[in-house]
Amino acid sequence: MKRLLTMCSALGLAGGAAHAQSSVTVFGVMDVGVQYTSSGGGGSVKALSNGGLSTSRIGFRGTEDLGGGLRAGFWLEASLNPDTGGGRPSNSNNQANGGGPAGPITFDRMSFVSLSHQKFGELRLGRDFIPTHYNSIYFDPFNANGVARAGNLTFAGAGTGPLPTAITGSNTVSYWLPAGLGGVYGMAMIGTGENDSTAPNRDDGNFAGARIGFAAGAFDIAAAVTRTHFDATAAIGNYTHANIGASWDAGFAKFFALYNKVTVKLAAGTVRKNTAEIGAHIPAFEVGRIRLSYAYLDDRSDESLRNANGLPRHRDDARQFGIGYVHNLSKRTALYGTYARLMNSGQARYVVSGGVAPAGGRRSSGWELGVRHLF
Repeated sequence: MKRLLTMCSALGLAGGAAHAQSSVTVFGVMDVGVQYTSSGGGGSVKALSNGGLSTSRIGFRGTEDLGGGLRAGFWLEASLNPDTGGGRPSNSNNQANGGGPAGPITFDRMSFVSLSHQKFGELRLGRDFIPTHYNSIYFDPFNANGVARAGNLTFAGAGTGPLPTAITGSNTVSYWLPAGLGGVYGMAMIGTGENDSTAPNRDDGNFAGARIGFAAGAFDIAAAVTRTHFDATAAIGNYTHANIGASWDAGFAKFFALYNKVTVKLAAGTVRKNTAEIGAHIPAFEVGRIRLSYAYLDDRSDESLRNANGLPRHRDDARQFGIGYVHNLSKRTALYGTYARLMNSGQARYVVSGGVAPAGGRRSSGWELGVRHLF
């Protein structure tokens, strides 16, 4: 399929300028597993899970050589739910009221057009992952997927779930540094909620962020921050997410560390959550790897913020342990298994991905066995 599309593109451009060479690629992931989750006071769920190792998706990307080192490109990438045949919703304005319905396939992951130059970098316009989420992908041993993902804790905003700009942003313009800067890499992004200038919440959904990193040999480190404006209410307010992550491949194991700091300025006070995670990949059986992680969320919210029972929210901490194994059958196909256990304290109700929210202060756990195929 990839070769066919590339050939068709080349034939279609045969009458154009000699330097205008194009390529279009279809790519994707199918990842489906069997999952069981249980929560104290919340019951259990047996399900066919999706994305336990890598997010299921289908995508289209293409480039055109414009000459002189300049290239035009596009990227369309949609999440898939193979267990139902549907897709995941996108968000049109980085706000709660911009969320679409679940089911239809949308290009919720990436949807942008770009211009790039080998010396001057790349400019993207459209929808993309926000700067801090790239650290979540690269420095979480579970790659922000499955029951043991760090995102069970780090994606949490005012409550236990993500705010609209925790992972992706719409209506964005971003600049990416070129390669060849001695290991330095980075990007900066702005996005808009596209509200009416006369609306009381005209700035809601507007955000800005950046990421800067350095990679050399077996070592990689990056820091990122994103700030989104929301008028303060009881459930949402100005949202700042900053993180720093690193990895080091020592040969016998690859080590990861990720630290996240989240603040949400609600009308009644400020939510503050700091999460630290450490983990590793350990090679096993020549074609596999063991994955390990431990994460701790420390809630430091204002004393004025209280749970329904009157106790302060800053006691609502959580810990999570994850272990898994990936067995590669080929370069494109892998079997995997993962187990996670999440322990809440205070009235915290954090939950492993795919599970039912537990009662306050109770644990959540889950396991999944699956197969992933790349195409």
